[in-house]
Amino acid sequence: MAMVEQLYSLKPSLIEGAGVGCFATTPIRQGSRLLKPVEAGKNRKLPQEQIPDTHLKYCPLLESGLYLSPANFAVMSVFWYINHARKPNVATGQWRLFAASDIEPEEEITIYYPDLLTHPKNHEWVIPELHV
Repeated sequence: MAMVEQLYSLKPSLIEGAGVGCFATTPIRQGSRLLKPVEAGKNRKLPQEQIPDTHLKYCPLLESGLYLSPANFAVMSVFWYINHARKPNVATGQWRLFAASDIEPEEEITIYYPDLLTHPKNHEWVIPELHV
């Protein structure tokens, strides 16, 4: 069986207090498309009342009014481990992720959370003064 190239790995984040981070294993050139959330493993689209408040902060609000959630918070794809940065190396566009700059192997992949987390309950990401 052929080996599938792994473009990402999980390991301790370099961002203080972030826990686990998603890191590139190969060079990713600016403009390259990374995985879409819906391609990043099995996900669910749920109404707010079906997501525990402790988990809601991780779930982007979709245009439909539902939230994108991993199928199981105990088994999540690498997409869910992309951490926040004020100056990220990944940008969003129509629910797709693109390299905003060249990303080198072993570099942590980051995104600007307010682009995804728009619900008022996600106040720590909605208030710009609190961004790191």
